[in-house]
Amino acid sequence: MKKLHILHIEDDPADAELIGLALQDAQVDCDIQVVGSRKECLQALEEHGFDLVLSDSHGHDFDASDLLRLVRSHLPAVPFIYVSGSFLDKDPEALKAQGATGCVLKDDLDTLAELVQDVARGLPD
Repeated sequence: MKKLHILHIEDDPADAELIGLALQDAQVDCDIQVVGSRKECLQALEEHGFDLVLSDSHGHDFDASDLLRLVRSHLPAVPFIYVSGSFLDKDPEALKAQGATGCVLKDDLDTLAELVQDVARGLPD
C-alpha cells in the first residue's frame, strides 16, 4: 500500500495526538500534517498534496460545512472524514450528503483506522 499523506484539521493537540497514535497502532503508513485553524488549513492546501483529509467538525474559527467547502475547492476528489467528539450539532448523514466520505466519533478510533486503511487500499501505488 502507498504511504498516505494526511491533512488533519484539529484545534486540540491532545486529540490530534490520540488520532495519530491510533493510526500508528493500526500500522497505517502515513505522514500527518496537523493544522489548527482555517488559515493554516488554507495554507496547507495551497502548498501540499494530500491523499486524505481528517477534520474535526468544528473549531475556534471553522465549522464542518465551511471546512468541507474549503477542502473541496482545492481537492475535489480527496476523501474527507469527519472525526468529532460529538455530532449533536451536525447530522452525519447531512455531512455525507454535502460530500464527506465518512463521519467517525473520536471514541471509535478503530473504525477510523479501518476507514483510513480502506482509503489507502484504494490509492494507486
